Formats: sequence, C-alpha cells, structure tokens
Amino acid sequence: MVKIFRKVYKFNNYIFDWSGTLVDDLGPVLDATNRVFNHYGKDSFTREEFCSEFCLPFKIFYDKFLPEAPMSELELLYTKFFNQSHENVFLLPGAKEILRECSKLGIKTYLLSSIKKQHFESQSAELGLSDFFDFAYTEALDKRDWITMLLKDNNIKHEETLFIGDMQHDIETARHAGIFSVGVLTGYNSKEMIEGSNPDLIVNDLVELLEIIINKS
Repeated sequence: MVKIFRKVYKFNNYIFDWSGTLVDDLGPVLDATNRVFNHYGKDSFTREEFCSEFCLPFKIFYDKFLPEAPMSELELLYTKFFNQSHENVFLLPGAKEILRECSKLGIKTYLLSSIKKQHFESQSAELGLSDFFDFAYTEALDKRDWITMLLKDNNIKHEETLFIGDMQHDIETARHAGIFSVGVLTGYNSKEMIEGSNPDLIVNDLVELLEIIINKS
C-alpha cells in the first residue's frame, strides 16, 4: 500500500473518464442504445448482455451488431433517444469528494470522454461537477487519438499524469500515451475485463482511490 500511495500521490495531473467512472449513466445509455437497435428491428440488450458486449471505440461495437447502418445515422438516432430517455444519471461514490481533494491539493483535473458535449454539460451542471475540470475533452470517439493532444495542449508531463477509467479502452489509452493507468470497477467493464487490460492500479471505486491519495501513513 505504501508503494502504491507514493506512486499515486506524486501525480500533478488527473485525467478522468466520465461514464462509469464519475457517474453512473448506464440507464439512459442502455435505453438509448436499445431504442437504436429496435429502430433497425433488432432485439434489446439486457444490462448484463450490454456490459459484456459494449466496447469503445463505438464503431467496433456497431460494426459488430449493426454493420448495415452508417455511423452518422447511428449517432443522430442515439442522441435523439438519449435526450428522450427518462432514465437518470447518478454520481458514483467518491466522485465529488475526489475532485474536491484534487482541487485542495492543487492537482489539475481533466476530462477525456466519448460523451456528447451537450450531455456532459447538462449532466455536470445538474450534478455539481462543472467547475472542477481545468478542461473537458468530450466526443472523443477513440481516446487514443485524443490523449496526446490533451497532454500537448496543457503542457503536461507524462510522468506526472494518470488516467482513471472503467473500461479496457481507457487503460489502452493510458498505455498508448505512456501514463499511469487506474482501472475503477464501478462502470461498464467487469473486474475480469479490467484485470485483463493490466492497469497499473485497480480500485473498487473512487472512494478507495481517494483514501490512497489522502492516506499519508
């Protein structure tokens, strides 16, 4: 634990994923996705089926299950159905607390997510997270293509930065950029999937990561 603490505590820049990391938005995401599939005459996913099959970038997922539909059309339908969904988005345990602690410690925080900009803006405002990020990068369909830009834009040193996410793609993105990766088990991918991507650190939730940050013993 002491070794992990020293490793995590030294970082000056925290990059957060959104969905499954800071918030639980699986309800509206699954609802909108199923309505897209129903639009094309396909069956709905259960939560378990969706979590076992869903992956990023989105195109890989849709190429597998809806190869006949153009991505531009899928994106429009998804946005429409997401906006119409009555499912709620919730803060995940420790989300606001860890962002507050980062602010207190002078750690810069960034968002890197595939979420639609309009959805992030409305959700973050409603949940009280809007003012915590130094910069938010949204609509990053393949985060590996965005991570280098984020680091360069903000003059961030690789060795001072970590990326926290709930999916294999997040771990792959961190590895692609050569930064420390933290897998959190509150989102879309199972523990086995996260373990299979070999992150530098796995935590059950952000509460556990926060304890590592503030525990100086």
